Amino acid sequence: MDLITPKKHFLIPSENVRYEKVEPPKGGRSFQRNDHTGHGQYLLKRTSIVKASLIKKEDYESSKYVFLNLKSPQEVTIKSERHKLKKLGFEVLSPYRHNKNVCLARISKSSFEALEERIYKYAFENGNPGKTNIAILEDFEEVPIEDKLVSLRNWKGIESVIIYLYNTLSQNERFAIMNHIESELQQLSEGIESQVFANGATAITCKADFKTVERIVSSFSTIKKVEKNSLFYVKKSLPTSALPAKLKVLPPLSQSVVAIIDSGIESSALPFKNLVTTTLRYLPSSAVDTDPDHGSFVASRCLYGDEIDSCLSSGQLEPHCKVMDVTVFGRDKSGGSVGPDNFSLMNIIGQVVKKYHKEVKVYNLSLGTAKPINDYEYSEVARQVDYLSKTYGVIFVIAAGNIDTQLGVYPNDHFTHGNARINSPAEAILAITVGSIAKYESPNCLAMKDEISPFSRIGPGADGGLKPEIVCHGGNLSKSYKLTARTSSYGINNLGDQIAIDVGTSFSAPIVSQYIVRLVDAFPDATTNLVKALLFHFSRKRSIPNTIIDPHNCYTGFGEPNIFDSLSSAKNTFSYIFEGQLDQQQYQYVGFHIPSVFKTKSGVKLKVKVTIVFDPAVNPINDYEYSMARVATTLFKAKDDGFKEIQVDTEDKYNLPWNPILQFEKEFSRGFSPGYWELRLRLFTRGTISNSYKQGYAVIIEIIDSKNKIDVFSETVREFGSKYEVISKDKAA
Repeated sequence: MDLITPKKHFLIPSENVRYEKVEPPKGGRSFQRNDHTGHGQYLLKRTSIVKASLIKKEDYESSKYVFLNLKSPQEVTIKSERHKLKKLGFEVLSPYRHNKNVCLARISKSSFEALEERIYKYAFENGNPGKTNIAILEDFEEVPIEDKLVSLRNWKGIESVIIYLYNTLSQNERFAIMNHIESELQQLSEGIESQVFANGATAITCKADFKTVERIVSSFSTIKKVEKNSLFYVKKSLPTSALPAKLKVLPPLSQSVVAIIDSGIESSALPFKNLVTTTLRYLPSSAVDTDPDHGSFVASRCLYGDEIDSCLSSGQLEPHCKVMDVTVFGRDKSGGSVGPDNFSLMNIIGQVVKKYHKEVKVYNLSLGTAKPINDYEYSEVARQVDYLSKTYGVIFVIAAGNIDTQLGVYPNDHFTHGNARINSPAEAILAITVGSIAKYESPNCLAMKDEISPFSRIGPGADGGLKPEIVCHGGNLSKSYKLTARTSSYGINNLGDQIAIDVGTSFSAPIVSQYIVRLVDAFPDATTNLVKALLFHFSRKRSIPNTIIDPHNCYTGFGEPNIFDSLSSAKNTFSYIFEGQLDQQQYQYVGFHIPSVFKTKSGVKLKVKVTIVFDPAVNPINDYEYSMARVATTLFKAKDDGFKEIQVDTEDKYNLPWNPILQFEKEFSRGFSPGYWELRLRLFTRGTISNSYKQGYAVIIEIIDSKNKIDVFSETVREFGSKYEVISKDKAA
């Protein structure tokens, strides 16, 4: 086997994979009631009331289904009774997070009629036929109008809103109901637009007063919710130094393209000339011109990296890739910046990804709303990002967002403030969310070198999981919460003739976008799961202020990517890579080897580090159970003549159920044998996923000498190299 540096990663062959059948769980117990007859009579009354109300709705004849809230007995969790509810004709769509006994469900009108007949027999016939399933149904009702309007707080006069229909409607139903709502709004509102988005979200946007919106919602039972149509924003940079008069721009190292979805790029300027492959303009309706300041700054950091100011002394710039300009911000007639709203941004990214996904794999979103996210709430833009990522095999890189003003005494009061949390669409679980760290410090700065930037928004994500996943340099701030020249990040201004300074996670994100392009170039056949695993696994931990005791990974995630380690192994490590698919019927065991040097040489210490990344399908309706797939994993070490399951301490692992990333590491001093070890994986699903669903995943298993005394790479290749295949540009995973 070739040992020429750089030391590559190695592919685990299919011969190292074995399977075991998963034994399905046994059924649960039936719920017992003291008075089935009285219960049945109550349900009959409820059926009559609900039917009478639903029939009056404007959309009753247009939809095959009706949508109801179901309630289970207090001592029974309703989501545990999906199977019984299904036998009654209900499809559980979304359990309610704040009440384990209530869920949103749908039932066809014909099944609802049949259910009424079954309830009648249950109530009045001897033995209460059907009690096994009906007894679990404590109550049901229409979804309250106030629940659909809950996000419309602090309403003022005329507001721009988005009305969303339930995603489970058929195409014909969507268009019929959407047209009906639009016709109702014609005389009551303005600025009406409608769209069925790529992920199935059906939306109507308009400007109206609260009474109008309330009337529409009360008239259409297929309306899921109404939200304010939030705006996205960016800010301007500050030019500092003119570019060299005889600046030389070298050819790009790669022809790969990153889509910069931002305020535009000054493509005629020398630093961007011939590097912008396509320009797409999606200016807001109030914009009179482009405003390429922020977009040019972001694009320059994607093209040239973090040390772009080195051109002032070298007189040259060397781009790593090319960019696509997707302009979504503009300038209004007063000179102010105007950005897209939720409705238009969902539409834009859907169109762009659908058309360009084969040639553009990375999409940079250095933008966000001003409002922090909430637990178990996903914005429609985040849903669209997750759908596009899964469907088209692309990667969105999203800035975590900025804390624009100091929120309290720094750092504890500042970072624990509710407004310090990431903003939309950074909560998208299949996107890479990027925070910022400082690279330069001074006695007057708030952050130290390699510490979280004062302005960088923090996690957790909407599912309570790790966000941001990684961090890169985005600048520092003074103790008066102002930027300074040396401690800021550097980019190129909107005219393309000066080095400019600014701070923000907006300028950390494009560094990561460039890294992803370099990984895609190095491993052209890798899935997005593997690309993300390489990025996360080899990141290096970054610090937070020592007075903060919150979970470290809510601030800086896995750390700062090390692109060189992602591309090749260090001497004291050896990395195995495997990509596979899991089904729900089998355990999957992936085998790998530990070299004998860890037993024969003294003074060494074995560490095994594992990262698993997968891309679960997401639920378009259910925020509480948004991710519909989960991977569980167990490491087995060789010991004597068999295997022994390894227990990993909580502080050494990241393993949040239903989150698409797992990582753990374990050190061994004794009690193990070298040779063949195994990693066991199992798939769990929930929600609307079918039994035939298969989940793709990527795993990286790194063998490390913690004492850094041996060449693990060479020792592993010498002993087991013939069993594995090197992963290179010609043979990528």
